[in-house]
Amino acid sequence: MPTHMKQRHFNDLATRWDSLPAPSDAGAKAGEFVRRAVPANARTVLDVGCGTGILLPPLLSICPSAACIVELDFAEAMLRENTRKVVDPRVQRICSDARQLPFRGESFDVILCFGVLPHFEDSEATLRELFRVLRPAGVLGVGHALGSRELNALHHGLGGPLAHDTLPGSEALAQMLRRWKARVPVAEERPDWYYVCAVKERS
Repeated sequence: MPTHMKQRHFNDLATRWDSLPAPSDAGAKAGEFVRRAVPANARTVLDVGCGTGILLPPLLSICPSAACIVELDFAEAMLRENTRKVVDPRVQRICSDARQLPFRGESFDVILCFGVLPHFEDSEATLRELFRVLRPAGVLGVGHALGSRELNALHHGLGGPLAHDTLPGSEALAQMLRRWKARVPVAEERPDWYYVCAVKERS
């Protein structure tokens, strides 16, 4: 589906996003994802496909030393809701397509993708772009509150612009990342959880 149609879909949902049906423990899982993916000493964090900001409260709590947390989304209305929820001088909001990030190479210690990977138009190209802006020895975390089979069935059942948004199994994603010389210390999933952690190897 063309990016602009999906962008319109998420913009239209933004004001209602936090009240839409979701796993009852989605917030707790977001916190667990941040605790596992983000070192406490991380200074620069990029939250890709941040939406209304489910990761921000745990990020601000877990990363007291963070100098900059960038909330990035391609839907402007999502970022407006995000801004209303949290005001902190360390947080920047940027509207951008993740396939063409407006950052210099090796800018971030940690890059997070929670609940967003299936929505990328070209997930492999997007992940390559994320690795471009990730520092050597930096961490890329990919997480979801459902396993790949469950999430893909959900998207198919919803139909519309999300019907064909699919998440690869955790081991399939890990194999892709390893081909790019990333170290993947964790690749796990169960019906109610998905987490892949990759570390960019030093050149």
